[in-house]
Amino acid sequence: MYLWAARNQARRGMGPEATAYMAEVRDAVAAVTGVPFWTWAGAAGCPLGTLFMSARVESMEQYMAATMAVNGDADYLALLKSSAEMMEGPTETAFSQVIGMAGELGSDPSPLVVVTMATAAPGRQMDAISWGVDMLDYSSELTGTSGLFTMAAVGNISEVSWIQNHDDAASIDQTMATLMPDAGYQERMSRAGTLFVAGSGQRVVMAKMP
Repeated sequence: MYLWAARNQARRGMGPEATAYMAEVRDAVAAVTGVPFWTWAGAAGCPLGTLFMSARVESMEQYMAATMAVNGDADYLALLKSSAEMMEGPTETAFSQVIGMAGELGSDPSPLVVVTMATAAPGRQMDAISWGVDMLDYSSELTGTSGLFTMAAVGNISEVSWIQNHDDAASIDQTMATLMPDAGYQERMSRAGTLFVAGSGQRVVMAKMP
């Protein structure tokens, strides 16, 4: 499985309009491609007004077919023309392969997701992947949360991400309270130092939009 994502920033003062526009784009793309999409608002760890759209696809072939379909749809292209009024710049896209999966994901994402990103150090990509899958499995079993571990298939192909699903903010608090004092978690974190580029770690919280 792969995760297909897009990200953009609402212009100042255009947050509600941009959010509604993103939902309209989501529905248009889903209608053309037959692929379910979800929209998200950045809640923490990114500039306010950051908006995301995501989908799950099975292959690069499916992704390319969907991309070609929307790029050839007149109604979708007409909708894109209005993006300049509400968005700061061009949409950034990402396409990542799911390497590890823990817990029950369900067909619909959770209301909140915590995404932790880092860049594997040169020559340590495979070690970073092994460590990342182990950390996902361990933390998910310890906290009872479900999640994914992914690696970028395009762009910076050394970038990896952990995606944790949460029903509410209290679940995020409980997860952190469980992990931080745990000896097994601390031991694993102590082994991460040479696996990733220093300073590349970043974490965002995203809230699913209706």
